[in-house]
Amino acid sequence: LRAAGASLALPLLEAFGPPAGAPRARRLVCIGAYLGLYAPEFFPAQEGAEYEAPAILRPIEDLREHFTILSGLDHRASGGHANWRTYLKGARPGDRISLDQRVAAELGDATRFSSLQLSCGSPDGVQMSFTRSGVGLPMIERPSVLFAKLFGSPADQARQRYLLDSNESVLDLVLEDARRLETRVGTADREKLGEYFESLREVERKLQKQREWLGKPLPKVELELPEFDPVAPALLLECEELMYELVGLALQTDSTRVISLLIPGAGQVFTLDGESLVAGYHGLTHHNNDEDKIRDLVRLDVQHAVRLGKLLRKLRDTQDAGGAPLLDSTIVLFGSGMGDASLHSNRNVPILVAGGGFRHGRHVVVHSSRGTPKPLLGDLFLTLMRQLGLEVDSFASASQGLESLFA
Repeated sequence: LRAAGASLALPLLEAFGPPAGAPRARRLVCIGAYLGLYAPEFFPAQEGAEYEAPAILRPIEDLREHFTILSGLDHRASGGHANWRTYLKGARPGDRISLDQRVAAELGDATRFSSLQLSCGSPDGVQMSFTRSGVGLPMIERPSVLFAKLFGSPADQARQRYLLDSNESVLDLVLEDARRLETRVGTADREKLGEYFESLREVERKLQKQREWLGKPLPKVELELPEFDPVAPALLLECEELMYELVGLALQTDSTRVISLLIPGAGQVFTLDGESLVAGYHGLTHHNNDEDKIRDLVRLDVQHAVRLGKLLRKLRDTQDAGGAPLLDSTIVLFGSGMGDASLHSNRNVPILVAGGGFRHGRHVVVHSSRGTPKPLLGDLFLTLMRQLGLEVDSFASASQGLESLFA
């Protein structure tokens, strides 16, 4: 605004669109299927845009222009379920923080919750999100608990204030004891205590942030939850559907901008279309090329894609504050740290990236270039973080980035 020779700059308003050079994406959702996805029906046979959708991707065929399938990526981790935890954090010795928490450290201060860690029912000891110190973060596994956390009543807030007061008192005592101990230990132990103090300071920062948000009204939404949480192992798909619904609402209300969601799996036997599958979920993944087991495993993986599709369509059809589809500013990473569960292989893991302002619509086979090593899954993570506006040169063992694949 200019008048009488003076000028006054307007504040940055979302309605006017992002400023030049602003990050294309502002939200990240990381979804991981613990028991993998059957690769021959996840990866298209053809490379590029003119591919025929395999069985697992057919439920989201109408969303083709909004996602990219990537094959040939992994962290070079050794095999086994134990190395599934490398899915979001890499495999180099000493790697600690996971992708979602690295992003939350940069984007988390803008929202009520820096990040949300979720599981569709009990994670059964599986970990997916890790702090800077390499500590696995607990997950919310009940839809009702997540709903109360996001949209709870004044009574819930009063209870949270009481818990915050209690936690701060406990922290004061722990810090006092730890500082006394620090004067009586050697150099190596003092270094470990230094890491411990940093963890406590991080907890203090989070507690302070929660206290600041307590005085702000919670968003109001309309969602009817079932009378009982579907958290029994055989109700995984029902729990998954509710969790996706709540993920969409959390993003829509800007309650958080970073979410991880685990799709766990154990020995449960599912019933689809009134028919029990031939084996438990874990048993299906160890199919040993048995045709009946592969058939039922693919049927189950298709159901995961059906539920993913509902989330993507919700984000596509919901507008953000600037009037653009929420999916355009939300990166959705869907995949697994298990490439072939039947062989316990962590190589060539299934990866799908949706939204986030990228150019999509293709199956990309990642190859090595002349004179450079083959890119890692961490190189994709670098590209995702840069799309979110983070200035990063490396993540885990990766330092190349894969921006060219989305150009």
